[in-house]
Amino acid sequence: MDTVSLSPTLAATHSTSWSERYGEQHRLRRIDELPAGIAVPKRVRIYSRADHYVLQWWDPAAKRNLSDRVNGDLVAAISRAREIEQRLENFRSAGLGRPKLQHQELVAAFVADLRQRADALEIDAGTVARYQSALTHYLAFIEQREVDVAFPTATLVNREFALKFSAFLSERRISPNGHRNSAVRKMISTRYVEDVARSLFAWASDPERGHLLPSDFRNPFLGHRRRTMSGARDLFGEPDVTVEMAVELLTACDRLQLPLFALLICYGLRAAEPCFLFREFLDDGWLRVPCLPEINYVPKGRRDKRLPIIDQVARLLKSTESSTGLLFVRRNVLDGSLKPLLHRATLLDLKDEFDCRCRKQPSLSAAGRLRIRDTMLRDAGGIQYDHIEHEFQRLSTQLKWPDSATLKDFRHLFSTLMQNAGLPEYYRRYLMGHSPGRAAIVSYTHLNELRDHYESAAEKKLAPIVAAIQSRLSILDIGP
Repeated sequence: MDTVSLSPTLAATHSTSWSERYGEQHRLRRIDELPAGIAVPKRVRIYSRADHYVLQWWDPAAKRNLSDRVNGDLVAAISRAREIEQRLENFRSAGLGRPKLQHQELVAAFVADLRQRADALEIDAGTVARYQSALTHYLAFIEQREVDVAFPTATLVNREFALKFSAFLSERRISPNGHRNSAVRKMISTRYVEDVARSLFAWASDPERGHLLPSDFRNPFLGHRRRTMSGARDLFGEPDVTVEMAVELLTACDRLQLPLFALLICYGLRAAEPCFLFREFLDDGWLRVPCLPEINYVPKGRRDKRLPIIDQVARLLKSTESSTGLLFVRRNVLDGSLKPLLHRATLLDLKDEFDCRCRKQPSLSAAGRLRIRDTMLRDAGGIQYDHIEHEFQRLSTQLKWPDSATLKDFRHLFSTLMQNAGLPEYYRRYLMGHSPGRAAIVSYTHLNELRDHYESAAEKKLAPIVAAIQSRLSILDIGP
């Protein structure tokens, strides 16, 4: 076989290593001496390389050596070194963040911080899940080829990026219930996703929190909300569930459904709040709806409240022999076909059980505590949100209601009826678990006539609903 011989010049070039050919061109040469009257920076090293300068220093915040390139003359390099040294002296950080931070790394770090905050009980575990779900749309956006080319790192995000993201969300089609086989539709809550993106970059640019972006980074999602082409919703008109529909639903309720939906309709409870009500909370015509941090439950409004229970609803809630345990249980527990492990356990019993189960699992996360709580309540026979939703869907399908009618519309109906009945706004906010506001007048206002105001409003606007409850009580032979 013939061999190909190289010329002496090509052979010498082929045998020369990369460092021998290019090492001198790319070598860093440290500058230890400057002209008279100019002191060398103490904490920042200045190097020259080819046609630019390189600065290196130990960054206490990053816990590693960092570098910065200066395209300019020696004066520009010295000026930049002075700026970095001043930041190191005052803030123990150069404030450069991570220049090559990938979007996926940013999201992963943000979610990890949210989980830590949830473990520290600063936020709810459900908040972490909602933020993580919203950020899936952000990750889908940056995976597009044109976006990846224009904004390969998080530090390059700007106003153009924010506008492109908004346009992407406006055309984004998703499944309403998250199931892959369900029909997709355009997103409704695009503003919430943008707010999560704003929180993401606010966290990353904060030197006390993420500290991943340069100190001069400008969050393009901050500032006033951009004007959109969509108009505000017209508040005029009936809610999707009317009084007539509520009466129709109560008339079709069975023993399990009647007390549950009577409470939701007459008091505008959030759909998940009945899952955490105990019979011990019934006291002399009142029903307490408190926060229960001892079993890892705090409602969305993060405030306790009590409801003035009218006679018909009181008869429904006291219709069983037991005076302890969860107020609402699953259907198979109610009919006696299943007796769960913690059936009729009091709140104090469940608190001790929750503490015991948590102690058996060291280094328990917020998500882990949530799973333990839900498992414990299931062992006590309690209902969950999905059970309430299922019972509502059974009735709405039976009554042939439109798809627009949902569980949340009971709150719309309650608030509308109370407003029309003249219930003062402070009382309405209190019953619905909303914040009363931050004005000074709130601290001076005591809601000492809650029962009188509510009963007056109920007499005016809830009379058909109360009559339906009374009729159903007689038919089902519930209470005395």
